[in-house]
Amino acid sequence: MESTSKLPQYVVDASVAMKWHVRDEPLTDLADATLLAYRNDLVQLLAPDCLWYEVAGAIRKALRTGRVTTDDARDSVVDFAGLRIPTFGSRALIVHAYDFALRYGCSFYDGVYLALAEAADCPCLHADYRLRNALAGRFTRELWLEDWSK
Repeated sequence: MESTSKLPQYVVDASVAMKWHVRDEPLTDLADATLLAYRNDLVQLLAPDCLWYEVAGAIRKALRTGRVTTDDARDSVVDFAGLRIPTFGSRALIVHAYDFALRYGCSFYDGVYLALAEAADCPCLHADYRLRNALAGRFTRELWLEDWSK
């Protein structure tokens, strides 16, 4: 799973990817910079396949709570679905994700991202305050969005 490219590689968490579409979130400018770097072939992004469902679900929730319009939400889902971020089946990561969730006291889905970061030997880029508090600096591949630079 390790990249043969010389580009910096990151596992991108849904907490970053949803900021590309839900604009009232904190740190959207930094999230946008990651997407721009990816689109300009300056970095490689990868994710577990649950990314697609988590981000679409977050956009749907933003619509339900009035944070985005119906048209903007649908356009965001279409745009997001068109990204070519390589994703990896969560099934291969399930046991490691479960172990990480127990070890760090995070959600199982967060554990999936951590397991992929470990398997790919690259940082897990996220902007999830709960995950940051749960990890408390104990996961060496954690990369907080504000600490990311292209």
